[in-house]
Amino acid sequence: MSSISSLSRAFSGLQASQQALQTTSHNLSNVNTPGYVRQQVLMKDATYLKVGYSGNNPLMVGLGTDIQAIRQVRDMFLDAAYREESSRHGFYAGEYDAINEIETILGETEGEGMSKLLTKLYSAINGLSTGLDTLENRGVFVQTAVQFVNKANLIMEQLQEYQLNLNQQVKDKVNAINQLGEEIRQLNEQIVKYESNGDHANDYRDARNLALDKLSSMINISYSEDKVGNVLVKAEGMDFVTIGGVTKMGVRQTTAKSLMVDPIWEDYNMDVYNLDEEVSPAKGNDRGELKGLLLARGSRSATWIDTDDPVIYENEIKPSLIMSAQANFDKLVHAVVTTINDIVAPKTQSANSPWGLDKTSQHIEIFKRKNMDRYTGTTVNAEVASNYASLYTAGNIEINPEVLNDYNKICISKEKNGPGNNASIQEIKDKWAEAFIEEEPGSPTKLNIDEYYKSFIGDVGNRGNVVIKHMENQQLLVAQIENKRSSLMGVSSDEELGNMMKYQHAYNASARVVTTVDSMLETIIKQLGLVGR
Repeated sequence: MSSISSLSRAFSGLQASQQALQTTSHNLSNVNTPGYVRQQVLMKDATYLKVGYSGNNPLMVGLGTDIQAIRQVRDMFLDAAYREESSRHGFYAGEYDAINEIETILGETEGEGMSKLLTKLYSAINGLSTGLDTLENRGVFVQTAVQFVNKANLIMEQLQEYQLNLNQQVKDKVNAINQLGEEIRQLNEQIVKYESNGDHANDYRDARNLALDKLSSMINISYSEDKVGNVLVKAEGMDFVTIGGVTKMGVRQTTAKSLMVDPIWEDYNMDVYNLDEEVSPAKGNDRGELKGLLLARGSRSATWIDTDDPVIYENEIKPSLIMSAQANFDKLVHAVVTTINDIVAPKTQSANSPWGLDKTSQHIEIFKRKNMDRYTGTTVNAEVASNYASLYTAGNIEINPEVLNDYNKICISKEKNGPGNNASIQEIKDKWAEAFIEEEPGSPTKLNIDEYYKSFIGDVGNRGNVVIKHMENQQLLVAQIENKRSSLMGVSSDEELGNMMKYQHAYNASARVVTTVDSMLETIIKQLGLVGR
């Protein structure tokens, strides 16, 4: 009986060591698997058997070893910290990409920006003052104006294209969030199914935790696990992953006829975000890449008109990196265009308006709206905020074909019958140097054209520095927490190889006990056989 008990105990050692070897092998095979957390076999004493008494004390015989659990080496607090900081990192990643793209489009960091063109344009205007009747000087002015318009239109076009690119990223992010929600729901079902039968679902748990990591970077989440193993997730306060279901997100137009979309909860037709609330680290609402993309993109394309109303600018335009760049850049373009146009083709026509070199041309603007003439009869077609075609705005301007085809039609001479004085050119130069542009809507500080552009570029740079600082801080925090998680939960090849040797020795030791007991039993049986004869 004692030999049989020894055999049973040795067999339990074989089973435990074999399970430990399989777990170690599983760890090694997943050393580079994203999201995998190393597993650990916990062993315990098997049940003890009472075989008698020694006085009043029972005599107990152990039945070997048993597997208590195959656990994941996780730290839920590190997981929570990682997901919180990852969510902030995702928010600033969207803004970080946007500010880098804006700086690239403006081109100042590469020395190909608008500042050089403004200098060239002013120089060309100044050149006219020394040679009003020189076609060469007029040609330089017109060609420089062409370059200015082309650059202005290109910058606005690229800002709008990037805005649409961000809009597509919003749609893609909504789809990705829905997919992750569905993935978590399916993994919940698998985990509950296996663990309710007493099996281990550690690999499924790894996959679910990886999905939670990804989801946390995209949207602000909170989560909890119920008694049977379901993880229930809230996203932006909404019950997102529930038992057996997912509350899906969809999109709808920000406004009628708009190309932009906002995320909504489809079942409730309710906005996911309230973007009227100020976003800041102090409020703790700077979470999720989706929100960062929405704020960087804005709700529509902006023009200089949006800088006329301080309330609209402060509440709608300024929070968006793209919209504020569009509005403020267009404000510069509008200032340059109207400064020149309003002098060569005044809003009120008169015989004193500047003349062309051909002695017949008058009231011919340099910069033309693509689909609207400057005058109807003698009345100026005014700019109307609700009518884009009426605006002198980047993307809607071109050089007047009349001027392009005949430089003599540039109306800059104060005398009909000759170049006369350069009063018109001096008016343009004086207006250019005049501090007439508000630094910000409603600001008492006024700047001239060159000062305003420098202020605009400086503001873009300052906002970029703030975003970059936040981004770098979040990258550092996320990296620190991830390093801690990896050191605790990651698979170390050296450690696992050491464990493999340990469990292999334990397996061999148990096997030797089995072999020894087997040899003993065989000897006893043979001896009993001889006695029987």
